[in-house]
Amino acid sequence: MKTSNPSMEKRVNKILRHVKKLQEEKAADQKLRIKKIVRQMNRLQEETEEMEEMESIKKSEEEKNAKFMKEALEELELEKKKIQKAKEKYALARKLRPDLYRLCGTLNVMYRRDSHDSYDPEDVQKAKDYAQAAIDVFNQRQGVEYSVVEVIEATSVAVNGFIVSLTFTAKPNDADYDYDEDAENFSASLHYSYKGLDVTHVDFTI
Repeated sequence: MKTSNPSMEKRVNKILRHVKKLQEEKAADQKLRIKKIVRQMNRLQEETEEMEEMESIKKSEEEKNAKFMKEALEELELEKKKIQKAKEKYALARKLRPDLYRLCGTLNVMYRRDSHDSYDPEDVQKAKDYAQAAIDVFNQRQGVEYSVVEVIEATSVAVNGFIVSLTFTAKPNDADYDYDEDAENFSASLHYSYKGLDVTHVDFTI
């Protein structure tokens, strides 16, 4: 019997020595020798079972580790594909609307109520739409109903899309409120990119 386990090899050799002596001993002395051989054989069997159990546990752990590594690599590959898809989408958006994706840009005044300057009608309408989007979010968050009265000022700056800053007035949707006197001032910030429009801030202003 050949084994790579030093303890088991030692026990096997011990059994072989007992067997050899058993052959040389008289019948009267063989009973004790047989008991020693049986005891060593039982211990050898126990050690064999322990080793097999350890090998089984080791194999199970290796299989678990292999499975974990496989799943981790699959998840990593999936994340790489998602990132690549996002990059391709971003590159396409930059190609279609390069004006939205400059690293940074100068401040653009879309509309200023108290100014005598003339403004692009399209920018003025966008400012109104942004104010409406902001008040819709405010209503949803606060559980109230306000309507935009007028835009006071709207500016934008190109930073990975557009960051729009607004000040506007709005009033509660209640017949008891005067349209002009009960209008309150609001400020809002919005981020417009290829992902869409996101209202990042909207609240009353003093």
